[in-house]
Amino acid sequence: MTDRFARFGGRTRLFVALLAVSLVLLLFAGLGFTRSADDKPKAVLALMTTLPLQWSEGGIEADLAQDAAPHPAFARLTQRYDIDLIDDLTTWKPRNGQLLLLAQSRAFAPAELVRLDNWVRSGGRLLILADPALQWGSLYPLGDKRRPLFTSLLSPLFTHWGLDLVLPITDDSPRIIRKIGAFNIRTVTPGEWLPKGTISPRCSISAEGLLADCRIGKGRAVLVADADMLDAAFWEAQGMRILTGGDEFANLAFVEALLMALKSNNALRGDFVGK
Repeated sequence: MTDRFARFGGRTRLFVALLAVSLVLLLFAGLGFTRSADDKPKAVLALMTTLPLQWSEGGIEADLAQDAAPHPAFARLTQRYDIDLIDDLTTWKPRNGQLLLLAQSRAFAPAELVRLDNWVRSGGRLLILADPALQWGSLYPLGDKRRPLFTSLLSPLFTHWGLDLVLPITDDSPRIIRKIGAFNIRTVTPGEWLPKGTISPRCSISAEGLLADCRIGKGRAVLVADADMLDAAFWEAQGMRILTGGDEFANLAFVEALLMALKSNNALRGDFVGK
């Protein structure tokens, strides 16, 4: 009888132990399923730019100041992306599914142009903001290497893909407000994409020439003929932010939507094309 009770007690203790382990595993599984979206890993966005987005033009002292902060456009992008700042395409090691943003980037050496073209052709996704006449304010005079480039120097790449970047000559104010599908954009001296020679079958031009959507091999490049739209002076509007909690113009929403379209490989229709 004693042995029978001992065996029964042993089985009971084993059952209780297994039940406790099961409850712990269920608890961890439940925690995994209830993780918030903010806990999910961010997509990686490689960024090359001459614009003062992460660092200011005030030098190390300004960047280390207690109230130092990145540019509002950079801060907005970091909410959705893990930003990978790069300065040399020949040593860049892209991660799987990584997007690349060139925002008024510096001129590229021939080896960099070849690598960039090959990366896109093999399936890379690229967004280029290229301005023919950048008006971004700077502490440095024209010609100073520390100043953002006044005009895009990527013409060899654009020509290779069958495009020309031009600055339209008009009598209108250099500041423009343009409705591109669902986005109201404000910027200054935007450029225009034109087909180089005959119409390129690779690139579809829309939004009054502001956008070019190019299918290059297995990859894709979306080109915007403007970079000033990132300047907070054209979209943030502190007064509007205080009243409504949002931006005055949809410049950043437009750029974010283009990146999302590239990530998901959706066509630029409806919300993007406009008239």
